[in-house]
Amino acid sequence: MLLVVVKSDDEDVVKRVGRQLDALELLPGVFLSWSPREKAERAVDAVKRGVVRRWEEAGEGPALEVAVLELTEEQFKAVRPLARAVIERVGSALLEEMGRLLEKMRSGKAARDLTGWYRDLARRYERLVNASIALDVEPTIMGRLRERWREVTLEAGRVLRR
Repeated sequence: MLLVVVKSDDEDVVKRVGRQLDALELLPGVFLSWSPREKAERAVDAVKRGVVRRWEEAGEGPALEVAVLELTEEQFKAVRPLARAVIERVGSALLEEMGRLLEKMRSGKAARDLTGWYRDLARRYERLVNASIALDVEPTIMGRLRERWREVTLEAGRVLRR
């Protein structure tokens, strides 16, 4: 496991690093990643190149400092409760959002407009499930999420294919 610490005065740069990693954001700018070290370093290098390009083109740009740290088993065990809490929090928010999407789909109003929302939710759900599996963290909310996701996909198959 890797701990990737990103410090920048541009929040988008921090988010870009997080999107490029298979990682869970424990705190703003602190990511727990299960990616191989080489992949994490390539992702960080790609973001650095983008920042350098901005500096070269505009003469100004964001500051960026990054550290990629390999965690020992003991260190990972110490960080694991933080990961579990993040998965619980994100899972709870996803559960609520799935309920709202299900409600909208069942209301029959503007089903076509819901396709983007459904795809975004699917991407975030997949990312959370991958984090739970990779980090071997199975909070109780994951079972409820799977059940709700089944409902959402069945309803989406019925409503969004019209």
